[in-house]
Amino acid sequence: MPVMKRVTLDSHAILRFAQDEEGADRVEELLRASEESRLKAYVNEINLGEVYYITMRRLGLEPARRFLEQFSTLAVERVPASWEIIEAASELKAMHALSYADCFAAATAIRCDTAIVTGDPEFRKIEHLVSIEWI
Repeated sequence: MPVMKRVTLDSHAILRFAQDEEGADRVEELLRASEESRLKAYVNEINLGEVYYITMRRLGLEPARRFLEQFSTLAVERVPASWEIIEAASELKAMHALSYADCFAAATAIRCDTAIVTGDPEFRKIEHLVSIEWI
């Protein structure tokens, strides 16, 4: 039986999807595949929180809440910031010039053995550690 493809969505990918920017179509394809059980999608709760505050800052509280409500209906598994993930993210942060939130996406991808879906060029710094699907 073939192994199901698995991806971790970075906040950059989610924001592109939410704002219908370049790469949104690919993220939508991945979300559809996840809904149809052809793919397993993950997001770390720290990255989802990052999307929430960025959306709130740009559009206001109510649009940000609506986005979270709608996103929660999608077939994307939320990965909590457990101590294991915090420790891994902190180690990545100490060794690589990435934002702390990006380190949570990377730690999640490593833990869940997935590719990271992103368009954020910061991830080029860790291409040797984790597979990246660029959008």
